Amino acid sequence: MIVPRPDDSRSGLPILNYVTFESELGRFLVLKSASGLRSVKFGRNFSVERELERQTRGRRAVVVEDRLSLQRVVDSILEYLDGKRPRFDFSLDVDDLTDFGRSVLEVVRDIPFGTLRSYKWVADRIGHPTATRPVGQALSHNPLPIVVPCHRVVNSDGTLGGYSGGGPDMKRRLIEIETGQTGLALDAGSGDVRRHIRFLLDSES
Repeated sequence: MIVPRPDDSRSGLPILNYVTFESELGRFLVLKSASGLRSVKFGRNFSVERELERQTRGRRAVVVEDRLSLQRVVDSILEYLDGKRPRFDFSLDVDDLTDFGRSVLEVVRDIPFGTLRSYKWVADRIGHPTATRPVGQALSHNPLPIVVPCHRVVNSDGTLGGYSGGGPDMKRRLIEIETGQTGLALDAGSGDVRRHIRFLLDSES
């Protein structure tokens, strides 16, 4: 369930819990507030300290390393990277996003494992059929890649498009994990290359 973060009027500072762990995709940093998961960041070349500083910039909060409360998230992500289908049914804290951004994530969160949809399909589902570009911009700011699977949204021509979780190469890797497909087109590519994506975007429903 995606919910805004409630106003904390209690005495004392709100707590942000985090955990780090290693994977085939590099180091992960997962951050949560009292309302739910707030951020998933991963890659081989990012600073945990700098990312935590960015997450708390402009807000008063206590940041606490807490593997215990985040262990199920860690286990789910590692299972996913192993090709399994865990349920990412965690509450999410996306209060910093716009209403439009939240509506995009709500739709994208329900795209099934191993299935690709287009930016146009997402725009249609949120009731803004001409907002393909704003949908792409919203997904470029997805704070919870993998948990909210924006890598399953591609261009209508069968090419991949960008990815908030580390660029198109990382997006291609995640699609490979889910589908076993290789040779996916980052750019326009040839028709033969694009057909490596065996999910018919013209039959989206």
